[in-house]
Order: sequence, then C-alpha cells, then structure tokens
Amino acid sequence: MNERRSLHPVYILFGLLNTVKGFIPFIVIVLLKGADWFVFHWAWIAGAALLTAVILLYSFLDWKRFGFWLEEDRIIIRKGLLFRDEKTIYYGRIHTVNVEQPIVQRLLGVAQVKIETPGGNKKADGILPALSVAEAGNIQAVLRKYASAKQLSETTKEQGGTVSLNPADELAGMQSSHTSPSIRIQGNPIADRAADEQDEYRGAAFRLDAAQLLQAAATSMNFGLVAAFVAGLFSFADDFIEALLPEHFIESVVEDSASLMPGYVLVITIALIGIVFAWFLSLVLYVLKYSGFSVTRDGKQISVAYGLLEKKTFSFDPKKVQAVIVNEGLLRQAIGYAEVQLQVISSDKKEQLMLHPFVKRKDVTALLADFVPQLKLPSNAGMAGAPGCALVYYVRIGLLLAMAASTALIAWLGAVGLYSLLLVLLVVLWRISCYRAAGIKLADGQLTLRKRFISRTTYLIRRPQIVTMRVKRSFGQQRRNLLTVSVHAMGSPFDYRVACLDRKDVEPVWNWYSRSRYHK
Repeated sequence: MNERRSLHPVYILFGLLNTVKGFIPFIVIVLLKGADWFVFHWAWIAGAALLTAVILLYSFLDWKRFGFWLEEDRIIIRKGLLFRDEKTIYYGRIHTVNVEQPIVQRLLGVAQVKIETPGGNKKADGILPALSVAEAGNIQAVLRKYASAKQLSETTKEQGGTVSLNPADELAGMQSSHTSPSIRIQGNPIADRAADEQDEYRGAAFRLDAAQLLQAAATSMNFGLVAAFVAGLFSFADDFIEALLPEHFIESVVEDSASLMPGYVLVITIALIGIVFAWFLSLVLYVLKYSGFSVTRDGKQISVAYGLLEKKTFSFDPKKVQAVIVNEGLLRQAIGYAEVQLQVISSDKKEQLMLHPFVKRKDVTALLADFVPQLKLPSNAGMAGAPGCALVYYVRIGLLLAMAASTALIAWLGAVGLYSLLLVLLVVLWRISCYRAAGIKLADGQLTLRKRFISRTTYLIRRPQIVTMRVKRSFGQQRRNLLTVSVHAMGSPFDYRVACLDRKDVEPVWNWYSRSRYHK
C-alpha cells in the first residue's frame, strides 16, 4: 500500500466554523430583539469557551483519523472517529473529479476534491474536504488522467504492451517538479494512437469575458434560480424583517397603495415591479455564479471552472458525457444565441454542467466538435416536426385554463376584465410555438429530440447512454397515429420527452433502440 496522506490541518477549524455559521441567525435575532446580555455575560462566555474546546478536540481527532491512499488501480478513503468508514473507488469507475471552494474553504484558503462515479448517490462517492489549492489541483489531474488511462492500460496489456501506472509516484513528481502527470504505456500502437488523440485536442479552450458574461446574465431570465434564492432568503430572514420593520409595515403600504389607485392597476404595478426585480436579481446571481467561466481541453480531459464566491472546477472525460442539452431562451433565440449544457454523472442532479453559457447557435456545431465530438447538432430544417393534427393536443388544455381565468377576471372586474382576453391570445401563441418546436431526428446512431416549454430545448443523446425509452399515446392520439416519446439518460433527474409526434417518425426510433439493445 502506498503512503498514507492526510488533509490540510486547517480541517480542524471546519467543525467550529460550521457551528458558528449555524448559530448566526439565532445570534442576530437575539441582538436585534435586545436580549439582556449583562445578567448572563460570564455564563455565556464560559459556555461558549467550553463548547469551542469540545468542538476543536473532536475535530482534531477526526482530522487525525482521516486518511487516503493512492493505489495503482484505486483510491482508498478512511475516516470516522466513533464509526469507521472506508471507501474504495476504482479509477475505471470515476466519471468526474471536481475541485470546489465553498465559503468555508474559500475563507481558509483551501479546496475540496469530489470524486463522482455512477450510482445515483445524493452525495459524491469520495470527498476530500480540505486540501491546499495546489495539492487539490494535482490530485484532480492525477485522478482524471488515470481514470481515462485505466481502460487503455488494460487493452494494452491484452495486446502485449507494458504499462506503468503509479499515481502516488506521479503525484510526488508533480509536487517536486510542478509538471502535469503523464501516463507511461509502451510497446503497443494503441498507446501511440491515444497519444496522437491527446495532441489533437490539446489546447482547445475559451474564457467568457466580462461583456459576454453580462450579456448572458441579462438574457438568462433564470427565474428558477431567483425563486430558490428568495425562498431561502425568506426562510432565514423572516424574523430579521419583523425585527427591523415597524409593526404592520407591509400591510400599511398595501392599504395606502390601494387607496391611491384602482385594484387592477395595483395588481399590474406589483406584477411589473416583481418581474423587474426578479430580472435584476437573476442578473446578479448569474454573474456571481458564472464569473470567471472557462473551459479547457487537454487530451481526453475537459475542465470547466467558474464561480466568484464559490469556485468550482469540474474535470471529466468527454466520452462519459451522457447527453448534450442546447437551450434557447426567448430573448436568446431572438438574437441567435443559446447555452450548451452537458449531462454528466454527478451527485447533484438538479442542474446540468454548463459547457458554454452564451454562444451563437451557428457556432454550437464547432463547439461540440472541439469538446464533445461524438455528438452533433442537426439543423432545424432536418428535424421531423409534429404533424398538423397534433396542434389541438398542444393548445386545448392551455386554452381552457386561460379561458377559465379570463372568465373569472371579467366577472370580478367587469369591463376592465376584458383586457384578460389578451391572456388567452398569449397562451394560444405560446402553445402554438410549443407545437412548432417539437421535433425528432435519428441519424448516425444519435437521437435528437426538440421541444419547448418557455425555452426551446434540444437534446442530443446516443444509444449507449439511453437507460430507458418509453412510447405512450392516448386513445385519441392512437386514432390519429400520434405518439409521445421520452428517453432517460443515466444521471438525469428527468426524462427527455416530446409529445404528439407522427407515428412514422417515432417507430424507427423505437426499432433502433430495441434492436440495438436485444440484437447486438
């Protein structure tokens, strides 16, 4: 077994800082409400000192018990003070190796390494929570090189070549010479072709400048990110707001506003203010999240880095990308731009990994050729769309809901409520755009699906990455030869689904999937 390695000693402070972070809302609330600290002054200090000593002692023992080893074919992580936990992760199972700097690590000047493998865990399979930034980068480079080289080394052995794989020696060499790791495989032409492939893709890189970042933020309209932020803010800040604002302040503002303008004007004004605020907040959050966005490709590995407050670096083999998602928001589609995301194996299934947040749609093909060459974006004209008889299925439910809402508003507001008929028109136009966006294409072993909810989304996926495929239809759809197709990729939290496509366009896809699965 190779030499045992330890975390950075600053890990001892993690437990204390996390405890303090958890008590911050309580401390602020008590201070704002004017608690009498004089009576309990010494008691609080003594209690805090005792708690700090206990936490630091426990953290020190936990740090001493945390160790990891870089073996020839695996990494071993052992930890736990009261209950021992040991994880063995084989290099061939590694999909991504991420270096992150959350708030605590950023304050202490260290980074954490997260090792992701298939399996669907809610947390990463292996986490090294506190390493120096340089050591974290070195370990990331070693693991990603050996993960991609493992299969090559096994193939080379079968062909009679010789292999030298020792991650511990590579890491030691990197720390002494500050060079990137190299995989030494001799005596087989497979290795030579792999080296040529690495040279072919080495150097592909780009970085988002300030102007592009602001344009991407201004056109993102990521209201989901805003909603999550506001919900989290209110969950922690509700008591703060009550303590800072006068009693019944919000109710008084609403009543005064209602007395100065009609009810419908007030509703429209509040809605517009909410939209503008959400857009501005979306812009700020987007800049904070994707500041410093850069992508590089070095041989068989892609590295994606971004983040202002929390820095993140993801490294993965492009061959392990499950799917490519091309999103075109309403504003971006109007000006010919899109964002490109990758579906990779990750413990965080709530979002895909961004490959490019703001790229001209006509340049997406070249972008994929540089970084994910196994997938290609077809032209819009090459997609088979939904047939004319499917339009009613796209429009009817939205139209009924809009008409019901409009009827209720007319009954409540009278003549003013007639303006709500615009809502009916907008819903019809929206659903027609969803119908026109629907499409499917099968070519060269790649399935392409396209749909719209608000943004127009195009999914690119190959057969080996499809875990399940479903084809559904209702009785009415069956009479009109309409089918709804959905596919599920490994690591994805949802299906890729397109509704009401022509049967003659879906059946070849189903036959391709089922035959390639059962008749290899």
